[in-house]
Amino acid sequence: MPLHQQTADLYDPDRLYAVARLYYEEEHSQSEIAADLKVSRPTISRMLAHARETGMVQIRVIHPHSGGGEKLREQVRTRLGLSAVYLAEGLQHSPMGRGMQLAVRRAILDMELHKGDGLVISSGKAMWDISHMDLPDLRDVALAPGVGGVAEPEPWHQTNEIVRTIALKTGATYTPIFAGAIPSPLMFQALQEDSAFQEVRRVWATAKGALVGVGSPTTGRTSIASAIPKDSLRDSAGDICLHFFDQDGKDLIFPGSDRTVRIPRELLSAIPHVTAVALGQEKVGSILISSRAGMFTRLVTDEATARQILEAAD
Repeated sequence: MPLHQQTADLYDPDRLYAVARLYYEEEHSQSEIAADLKVSRPTISRMLAHARETGMVQIRVIHPHSGGGEKLREQVRTRLGLSAVYLAEGLQHSPMGRGMQLAVRRAILDMELHKGDGLVISSGKAMWDISHMDLPDLRDVALAPGVGGVAEPEPWHQTNEIVRTIALKTGATYTPIFAGAIPSPLMFQALQEDSAFQEVRRVWATAKGALVGVGSPTTGRTSIASAIPKDSLRDSAGDICLHFFDQDGKDLIFPGSDRTVRIPRELLSAIPHVTAVALGQEKVGSILISSRAGMFTRLVTDEATARQILEAAD
């Protein structure tokens, strides 16, 4: 039957369904449908977009290796000796977007954080991306940065802002660190007496959970906290919370490391649910080394990185 009708009726559900069926199922071109409706091709494009937005048209992109996620997850968990692994489908990209959101949310929910519990959050692009996701309710959970980051030029190293953004979204409380990653000796000494920093240290010592990024080898990185002496860390295989480690997972000493503002490694290791969030081939070696060193207990990544981890671990 002809599809001629007034433009005002174009968004009628029956009309949208007919247009969507012609385009997606019968493979008519938008120009052909537009000619039949006596409207412009951009109008048909808008109708098809409306059909998708309202759920009338649902398009699924299926990864060729989908369906094996549970097995892959268990293989990575066992190989790395972790308590849990959360996988996003297929190959995700940085910056992390909605494709990683479900895995991140699940990992946070599994921490079972309640009023008064502490959550430590590191710096880095992964944490910056997470701060822009739709996150679960964390009402009255106490957030604290895992490292200093005042006056950093790049937003993903500004830990106070990352933590503040997450707190505002989730209903959590937060305490900032009023210091850079490596303050002057005088500033570092004064920081120890600061009441806000004492509260941060309390959260560090009692936290139930932590969200941390995994930094890739220093020599290949395009972004690092401005105070970090990158040239002195050529042997770094990666870092977590500014704890730079070598190929054996041992802490590296560098100029200013004695006054680097970061959660002590022994306190980080004592947190029950330390969840690392990292993806990409450049992170695989760093993930393997830091997991073997016991720097985290849970991992959020994508299926592509998970397969690369298993290949590298063989």
